[in-house]
Amino acid sequence: MDTNTTNEFNGMMEQTKDFLWSQAMGMTRRSEDAEDLLQETILKAFKAWESFEPGTNFKAWAGKIMLNTHINNVNRKREMSSCDFSSGECERMLHMADDSTRVTYGDNPEKIFFNKHIDGKLVQALYELPDSFRVPFTLFHFEGFQYEDISKMLNLPIGTVKSRIFRARKALKDTAELRKLAG
Repeated sequence: MDTNTTNEFNGMMEQTKDFLWSQAMGMTRRSEDAEDLLQETILKAFKAWESFEPGTNFKAWAGKIMLNTHINNVNRKREMSSCDFSSGECERMLHMADDSTRVTYGDNPEKIFFNKHIDGKLVQALYELPDSFRVPFTLFHFEGFQYEDISKMLNLPIGTVKSRIFRARKALKDTAELRKLAG
């Protein structure tokens, strides 16, 4: 790769690095794992730079690389354990596999943002959603991606993306209503 191409990649990656870090923390929920995922994503994006189409959404392209890398990492860990992943709950277990303590979100940039701008109970309810609902919901509502971009990033039909965002909204609304009744 020539110097101009390398500089172009570095410039685009620098603009996207904060977004990717936030996504990595959201996916892994541990800063050490997020650092590994971010580095692996940057390396894979650099190697695949020739396949990037200029004028398209670099953030979505790099996000897709990160998501695929994370899915591959989760699948590797899943092979080492037996669990039903259809519920989404086992994905949380994988994030806790390295230590038997409950996951905390104290250092998570998403959590810091949410704590400053969104009710804490809503944040907790958001993190209780399965990743299959939470990821599209946060990409749409907090990252500002359009359905089409999310569809490409997650390799899902647009209808599925819309459905999952709707179901996440409904689950959050139901949780809020239950807390009002209980509280």
